[in-house]
Amino acid sequence: MGVFSLAGKATVIESRSDSTGSAWRIAIPADAWTGDVEIAVDGSERRKGTSISFLLPGTCEGSVENAVREASQYFPIPVRFAGRDMPRKDFLSGAIHVEDWNGSRIGIFHGRPYYRTPTVNFHGVTVFTRLFEVAQVGRQEIHARIDIGHTPELQLVLPARKEFVENAGLTALKAACEVACYRAIAAQKSHSLSFESYTRAASLGIPLAEAEAALTAWEPDIADNDTGTEAGERRTITGDEFLMEAHEAHFGQIIARALRGTPIRSKLVDRNSRFEGYSWYDALREMRDPTFIVRTDAAIHTVDSIAADPPLAAVTIAQEIHLEYAIDDQGCDGAARERIEADIVLTFPDGCCSDGIEDVTIAYVASEALQPEGLVDLLDNACFSAWNDSDADSWDTQHDRFLRDARELAYRILIGEDAAIASQFRDAIARIMWTLPKGKKVTIAFTHDSPIDVTVCDQEQAT
Repeated sequence: MGVFSLAGKATVIESRSDSTGSAWRIAIPADAWTGDVEIAVDGSERRKGTSISFLLPGTCEGSVENAVREASQYFPIPVRFAGRDMPRKDFLSGAIHVEDWNGSRIGIFHGRPYYRTPTVNFHGVTVFTRLFEVAQVGRQEIHARIDIGHTPELQLVLPARKEFVENAGLTALKAACEVACYRAIAAQKSHSLSFESYTRAASLGIPLAEAEAALTAWEPDIADNDTGTEAGERRTITGDEFLMEAHEAHFGQIIARALRGTPIRSKLVDRNSRFEGYSWYDALREMRDPTFIVRTDAAIHTVDSIAADPPLAAVTIAQEIHLEYAIDDQGCDGAARERIEADIVLTFPDGCCSDGIEDVTIAYVASEALQPEGLVDLLDNACFSAWNDSDADSWDTQHDRFLRDARELAYRILIGEDAAIASQFRDAIARIMWTLPKGKKVTIAFTHDSPIDVTVCDQEQAT
């Protein structure tokens, strides 16, 4: 195929093999590649090997050198250009594990294979194909690459040579890559494979220790997908932790607020079903069925992740709010329920905060602990989600508008109407404060139906 790529170019080929006593030479004119012109085979003085000479009109030496350098970096034999040895690299350099297989070498690497990163070296031709990869929880996945030597059952599709021929050799290679990946993991100090992958390794005859006992500390979800949920730190499991289900943002946020400062808050870790089957994971207990109980003058309301029963008014001042839950073995429901005081719950008509602050229902217990700015932060995390429609405002504009509405609501229900009005004016003026030069003071005064009186003076004059 390499010779055929020279079609249409004047080419001279000379060759002599070990098995023959003489060398031969042919000169192929540019118009003689179609078979219409006979090509003479002459003798040659060449001692050994093959040489191919051809012209590339209009090509500079630098371009040729770069092409040769790229083509020869993983080539199995040395290559010289203009009298200089071209640099060579080991295709499996950087592998965490290398093993021989059927005349070739399989290397295992950290990370995932990207489309433009070759995973196959076929005698200098590099190709991307997914041989085998395995994920780890909380760690980099690993994947296999192959440096092909003398393994004739592995073939590339001609003429492009960009993918393997689907045959028994390729099937055997992928199976060998899977085994090599698990062998590489077995050689590490620890791993974080799912229980399914751990069991698969055992079925291939590769016994592994159980995955590292580590889970992510539980943090409540944030409603806005573009902001991203605050990731809890990955922590070693001691057996005193409790598994926590993922909840809708508004419900998770009020649970986290209710548990602030309690011993259980620091013990909550994210449930991860991929670890089910490991002894350390199955032995963990779980926080089950968190529910808020809201007592008002009119009724006692039960609030779960979906709704309040009976429904709450849009804003309700409660006499008492408690969070109830059970700590029990996984899948069991016999433990006594525990209760702690809370000061606020948020609900939505359909249990989802997609409609934002317009539909939120708030029940709270008035206290010094619940202040307007704290409520604004809670509403921001629990309710705000930017619209991604093409005709929607930017994320910043939507977020600023939400915060203004949330601040007005928080001041109105926690302090009063006058405080809510003041917060709106502070927000409005804050957007133009940059226009006030340093050293100046502005006084604004007006009533509902009067002209706006604006006075600007120096700060020294104001004092």
